[in-house]
Amino acid sequence: MRPGLVAALVVALVGVTVPVAWVVTHNDEVTVTPAAAAGPAASEEPEQPQETSLWSSEETVKAPTHTDRSPVELGTRFTAAKSGSVTGVRFYKASGEKGRHTGSLWDSRGRRLAQVTFPKETASGWQEARFASPVQLRAGQVYTVSYHSTNGTYVGSQATGPATSGPLSTTSRNAGVFGYGTSAFPKRSNPKGYNYWVDVVFRWHERHRRPTTPKPTSTRWPSSSPTWTHWPTSSPTDLPTDLPTDLPTDLPTGLPTGLPTHKPTPTATFTRTPTHRPTPTPTWTRWPTSEPTDEPTEEPTATPTRSNTPTPTRTRTAEPTPTKSPTGTPEPTRSPKPTDSPEPTDSPEPTHSPEPTRPQEPGDRSCDGHPTPDCTGVPPGTRLTTKSLNDGHSYRVTTAGAVLDSVRIPGDLVITANNVTVRNSQIDGRVINEYGPNTYSFKIFDSTVGLENKCQSLPGVGESKFAAERVLVRNHGDGFRVGGDSVSIRDSFIDLCSNPDDHSDGIQTYGGGKGLVFDHNTIDQRGVKDITAPIFLTDPKIVDAVVTDNLVMGGTYSIQLKNGRGTLIVQGNQIVDDSWQYGPVEADCDRIRWKDNSVVTIDRNYNVTSIVRPLQCEG
Repeated sequence: MRPGLVAALVVALVGVTVPVAWVVTHNDEVTVTPAAAAGPAASEEPEQPQETSLWSSEETVKAPTHTDRSPVELGTRFTAAKSGSVTGVRFYKASGEKGRHTGSLWDSRGRRLAQVTFPKETASGWQEARFASPVQLRAGQVYTVSYHSTNGTYVGSQATGPATSGPLSTTSRNAGVFGYGTSAFPKRSNPKGYNYWVDVVFRWHERHRRPTTPKPTSTRWPSSSPTWTHWPTSSPTDLPTDLPTDLPTDLPTGLPTGLPTHKPTPTATFTRTPTHRPTPTPTWTRWPTSEPTDEPTEEPTATPTRSNTPTPTRTRTAEPTPTKSPTGTPEPTRSPKPTDSPEPTDSPEPTHSPEPTRPQEPGDRSCDGHPTPDCTGVPPGTRLTTKSLNDGHSYRVTTAGAVLDSVRIPGDLVITANNVTVRNSQIDGRVINEYGPNTYSFKIFDSTVGLENKCQSLPGVGESKFAAERVLVRNHGDGFRVGGDSVSIRDSFIDLCSNPDDHSDGIQTYGGGKGLVFDHNTIDQRGVKDITAPIFLTDPKIVDAVVTDNLVMGGTYSIQLKNGRGTLIVQGNQIVDDSWQYGPVEADCDRIRWKDNSVVTIDRNYNVTSIVRPLQCEG
């Protein structure tokens, strides 16, 4: 055959080659991208959207059900090897769980990036909700995905290692996290590494290399645009690159004359059934489906050092709070409550060990057991700048959103603007946000309130709409005063004193308030003369209070909770034996959800050395 005819034939064949369709499926999600038209191929194809989750929606989770009957936030800490976006949240709903649920995405510092309410939930199994807009994530950063249950029934199982799917993977340790109370960043984990089956919907893009030379033999037209399906975790394989270099010399002389002039144009569609996730590609490693029932209901017991041993198999289904078990150092060890469902407070409190990406407002500090002066207050090495008092004996903040970082206030700190943040700071007097008839919102972290050698009768921190974490309140007659709604106090140490005619309290409600959370704090009132109680909540206006995982000592009664309304939870608290005057407890027991509280002994470092007995509620 003549060389000219061969060349013409090659041109003709290339000209009529039909583009091959690439199809990427992700369960119900299908992306169809037509191949490039004839001619020199581009070096890369357009980016292909991929989507995956840690676990398949077709997977039936065989994990124990825990019933804490307390509001709880349950989550999973994860990271992505590639940058992308989170489009939604998934969780495995336990049989018998009721109420509506919200899903959240948090960054490593505990900031909520997105929130959504789950629509049209089924009775049990995987539930999924999509955010209004995708949230962009950075590769290599740690994030937390969570959901909130007001009823406190959930599934939880002991994990054996990280789960992986495509670029997604859970953190190597403390991946399962929880927190009791209203919806807030979950940062506690059970020492046994429980997985609470909370998942994320992650989307990213892939570029696929294409051959630089079209394959001469692909003269066959596909009968349908998609010629093969591929799961999202692996990108469609490129067209063969090892194309023959020698064309046949004896080409047929009778070429078809009516070659079609159009090429199939498969439209790119990206429809994904939210609840369906590809199981093939994601190489996910499943967390053990059967777990010790000691999950939070297996509440993650407080960190090992907190001698909180996760109360395995706590009958409480989902209380992540494991009972604290002394782990070595006599920790306020919460005796592991074998069959006791974990307490809301401590239950999921997995050991409060500092989590790798535990979002903390300035840094990564946490107490291995119950809080002490060494793991609260101004971090060691912090250089403080003294502020001049601008309002009599006080320094007054009047700018909304102001941040006080690494400062010393040589008097009282008065906050008269909303959304103020105080961190890494020393306040010699008190912190107060009540000014006239108004109160203003603020947060205080890693700060010390009170002088080292002078007893002040007034409360250290108050009154309402504030959040406190890792705060050391020392030498105040009252530690915290709650005179309004929305107060959250966690991981703090209160060392009390008294002056004549004082009525010293670690925390006191004064004028009531709704939504109090007092979780994982230490109150030492031993040796104080003019006292009432470390936990003194007797105001008739109290509505919905959660008192969990605290170490308490001293007082006429160590815990007094009376006259409150709504949901009142007292769980996982430990009272030092024989530290009270009249008795360990005085409470309206018929109104309170009382569980897994105990009488303990401790050493000088606040480590629990033994569990003396379970603590019963007494009226």
